[in-house]
Amino acid sequence: MFLRLALALLLVPALAAAATWRLDPQTRVAVDVGWQGATVEVRFTRLSGTIEFDADRPETARARIAVSARDVDTGLGVIDTLVESPGYLDAARYPTIVFELDRLEKTSASTAQIFGRITLREVTRPMVFAARVFRYGPDPANPARFEAGFDLEGEIDRTAFGSTGGLPEVPAALQVRIRLVMTST
Repeated sequence: MFLRLALALLLVPALAAAATWRLDPQTRVAVDVGWQGATVEVRFTRLSGTIEFDADRPETARARIAVSARDVDTGLGVIDTLVESPGYLDAARYPTIVFELDRLEKTSASTAQIFGRITLREVTRPMVFAARVFRYGPDPANPARFEAGFDLEGEIDRTAFGSTGGLPEVPAALQVRIRLVMTST
């Protein structure tokens, strides 16, 4: 769900050869959950992934990003436990949520549509993200390191993955937000 941002690199053809990118610790994944007239932000605190990208051939880009369903943070321990429970993520049985990148379609000089698949609770479904570039260039603190940053947004129907806890008070459709920061290796 998170690798599609890498594809947006085709927006700036600075890297001519295929490169392996890694996720920077600044990367954030969050899901907005409506509840009792408010929005609860569920943050996934542990993630990993790699991205293969060739600016000359962006259609060959491949990415895999995994987040730990056992490491969520809402700021309220009781809500974290609920989110990880069998009615929601069922983190004990399905500890990892994975996004795999299939393709990127450029929509402007700084935006793209990211297409891929998300696997949650051992169910795989297509996922589309709208991506916007917010950073692309040398790291100001370390000019030898090249960074790319993207904001991705998409929507997921949790019931399509068997997550039915709290319905109808907790909606089926949830907004997914990713701040993806990558560095070239």
